[in-house]
Amino acid sequence: MLSREFHGSRRALYHEILLDKQMAVMFAGKQKRKAGDEYYPFSVYRNFYYLTGCEEPEAVYLAYRFEGKTREALFIRRTDEKAEVYEGRRLRPEEAGEKYGIVQVGYLDEMDEAVCGIMGRAKINTLWLDLEEKRMEEQDEERQFAAKMQRNYPFLNVCNSCSVLAEMRKIKDEEEIEEHRRACAVTVSAVNYMARNIRPGMTESQMEAYFDFIVKTRGCGHAFATVAAAGKNACILHYEANTDVAEDGDLVLFDLGARSGYYCADVSRTFPVNGKFTERQRRLYEIVLKGLQAAIEAAYPGQIKDDLQKISRQVMARELVRIGMIRREEEIDRYYLHGSGHFIGLYTHDVGESPKNRLEENMVFTLEPGLYFPEEGIGIRIEDTLLVTENGCEVLTAGIPKTVEEIEALMEAEIEN
Repeated sequence: MLSREFHGSRRALYHEILLDKQMAVMFAGKQKRKAGDEYYPFSVYRNFYYLTGCEEPEAVYLAYRFEGKTREALFIRRTDEKAEVYEGRRLRPEEAGEKYGIVQVGYLDEMDEAVCGIMGRAKINTLWLDLEEKRMEEQDEERQFAAKMQRNYPFLNVCNSCSVLAEMRKIKDEEEIEEHRRACAVTVSAVNYMARNIRPGMTESQMEAYFDFIVKTRGCGHAFATVAAAGKNACILHYEANTDVAEDGDLVLFDLGARSGYYCADVSRTFPVNGKFTERQRRLYEIVLKGLQAAIEAAYPGQIKDDLQKISRQVMARELVRIGMIRREEEIDRYYLHGSGHFIGLYTHDVGESPKNRLEENMVFTLEPGLYFPEEGIGIRIEDTLLVTENGCEVLTAGIPKTVEEIEALMEAEIEN
């Protein structure tokens, strides 16, 4: 996990948006009910975690600027002995203050009174909230708080700090990069272990289980739900059932990744279930691989990130023309169905995407060209997680074989004990 000092440094940067008479409030989020008395595992809102390091459900972070000085506070759930029997011990305010490096920590039921006092004492005229449009349905707390504040203080101006955090998160600190490295290293080990155990006749979920075993025994979580799509299922871009049997002669497309301290890895690999590519599978696979390799070679600081997709597309289109699959390069759209890469960080598809983004040192992103041939029951995607370096990029998931020869050699290797 990241250090208390890291989160403190992020808050210091965030505080720079605050002028005198301005306040910022951010919510950790609530645990969602699944059914009856069962809840989904709590997933903290990542901007909240980025600033505080706190993973407590319902917690709220507040900062305001008064007479040239920024003050901050954290509000957490009150101690509840009955709830602790079921959920475990809750942090006390003094423990939270020490753990997160925030001097003022109070209980949530004290927050309204604290806010009222701040509004009067600091004469707050602007409220910053984190209103990410993609999570509107999850933002009842933020929007309800904004509505309440504007009812009570009609003069209050409400601003959105989401883009500020997105810009901060695009460039990774050394601690963040280490978490990415660990997530990628575990992903490499897990995918290679899985590949050695794939056999015709397995279900997609049985193959997936080998990946899960390594991820969990290494103390990581999953960055996202694994896609294990055999045969024609690989042409369903968001396939998630993972229940079909992988037949001899099929290709199976995996999209998966481990998560370390909320930092994600994301890879796609396409393997022959029986360990050997047919000549047709090899030819199509190597076209996608050429597209990926061309984009990786062009990835360096200053490069427009989205142009890497154009490079992959052009290389693959030329190859499809060469083998007679299409007559004109534009016809690749029949087989090339999605974008080729995204930022990755605290979320797998992380914040900060823009068509004008240029790569900068210490950005982490993915490249993932793919071609899909439903009439042949073949879907191929190859994806790596990359770190932008001073003069190019480092492929953090390079340890997973990508060439036909490397894949076939891996799948022939003796199963590890």
